[in-house]
Order: sequence, then C-alpha cells, then structure tokens
Amino acid sequence: MATKQWIGIEEAATKYQVSTRRIITWCKRQEIIYSEVGDYLMLDENSLTDCLERNIRFSLSEEEHKRRMDEKMKENEEEFFLLQSLKELTPLIRLIIKELAGMIRNDERRQLFLYTVLQGNIKDFSVRKRMKYRQAQKAFEGLVQEIKSQAGFLRTYKEENIRLKATVRAYEMKFRQNGFDNDMFMREAEETNPEIFIPEDIKAAKALLDTPITELKFDIRSQRIISEADIKTLRELLQITSQYGFRKLRDMLRNFGLVSQKKVEKRLKELNVLDVAGNCNLYRYLDE
Repeated sequence: MATKQWIGIEEAATKYQVSTRRIITWCKRQEIIYSEVGDYLMLDENSLTDCLERNIRFSLSEEEHKRRMDEKMKENEEEFFLLQSLKELTPLIRLIIKELAGMIRNDERRQLFLYTVLQGNIKDFSVRKRMKYRQAQKAFEGLVQEIKSQAGFLRTYKEENIRLKATVRAYEMKFRQNGFDNDMFMREAEETNPEIFIPEDIKAAKALLDTPITELKFDIRSQRIISEADIKTLRELLQITSQYGFRKLRDMLRNFGLVSQKKVEKRLKELNVLDVAGNCNLYRYLDE
C-alpha cells in the first residue's frame, strides 16, 4: 500500500491557490482524506489533487460550456455543411462505391474495401478477420491505388458520352434543316442499312460544326454581335475558343462582355457542345 503524502491545510491552500474554507468544506463532504492533529488539519495530498481535478472539471458554467461548444462547431462548420449537403447523395455514393468494389476480384479484399469505406472502421474489420491493424491499413491503401489505376474507364466513358451527345445533336440539326417529320424518320430508319444510317464520329462532328450560328439559338444580342463579326458557323466560333478560350470573344467582339460570354457558354452546354466543366470534345475535329 502506497504511503500517504501529508500536507498541512495552510500549506495546501498556498500551494494550490484555494481557500482553507473550501478545503474544510471538502473535508466535511469526505472528498479529501484528512487527519486532525489537535485543532490542525493534515491532508492527504493525493486525495486533495484528485478533488481539485474533479471540481475544475465540473465547474464550467453553462455559458462557458456553450461558448466552447460554439467554438467547436465553428471549427468544424465546413465538415458539418458537407455532411448535411451530401446526405441526399448517400444512396448514389453507396452505389458508386459498390461499382468500384466490383473491380476487386478477390472476395476478402473486396470485403475489406466495402467494410472500411461504408462502415468507416478498418480496425473493427481487422479484429473480425484476425489481421494486424497495420496489415489491414496497408491492404486498404493498396486497394485504393489499384482502383485508382483502373479508373481511366471513367474518362473513357465521359468522352464516349460526349461523342454520343454530339451525334444526337447532329441528327437533330440535320432533320430540322431538311424538315423531316417523325414518320419519315421512322421509315428511313427501317429502310436503311444500320451500318450506313449511323454516321462515323467524324461525319457527325462535321455536321454539328457546320451548323450556322443562327440555328444555335443564342440570345438575340449575343447572336447579333457574333454574326456582325462575320462568324458564320459553330466551327468558326470554336476555332477561336480552342486556341484562346471563350474570354477571347470579349477581347475581339465589340460590346461583348462577361454576361454575353456566360450566356453563350450556357447555351453551348445545353446543346452538349460543352460538357459541364466547359470542355469541348469537338475541338479535335476542327481541322477535318
């Protein structure tokens, strides 16, 4: 049994900056081990320090507690906002994660990835599978790199999607120019060899690039300014932006400001000429 370290009440009050009256109160409540030598109190210093820690820990006022909570909330405001905002996407995110996990062929490694990402507890998984924690961490890091190396298919899919949209848009333009109705379109589709009926990428792109500016349905003011600059087709417009970006239009076109630029970009996104990030898959066909 450890030997108690005794200290006089006056010495304790001076050493720990607390009044003797409060120490006596704690003694009466039996929060401190003490001994009386005549009329003088001797205190067990270990029990005194334990008592001080308890009282300091629980002595925060309600206002101070609220202030500290508010500070913590502000420090993590961005994280709270993102968590709340992403809540609606949770089902979609889980679906994407499961699709990514499909790239992992080994069942146990796939379980490690899914459990860690969806449950957020790699330590629990390592205990269940009787793996060393660090071993599980390294395995998970390896899986992330493995998936990352295979994720090029996402870019391929994006480009293919842009290409298909461009093809569809080219058909829309062609049919509108020629005045085809739905019945005529269906008859043509049935009577034509599919391999001939569906154009190659370059044919679809050229058809779209040769679309007159007037058929792109820009806002009236922007369309007038572009036409007055003798830019007649989508190809001529993209030849400028492919080299210098859409900002160049503001430099070379009179009375064409940022608002007009944004309207033109927005319309081109609606037509699937630009993707949501502002990239254009048609640039590669400008010289065809």
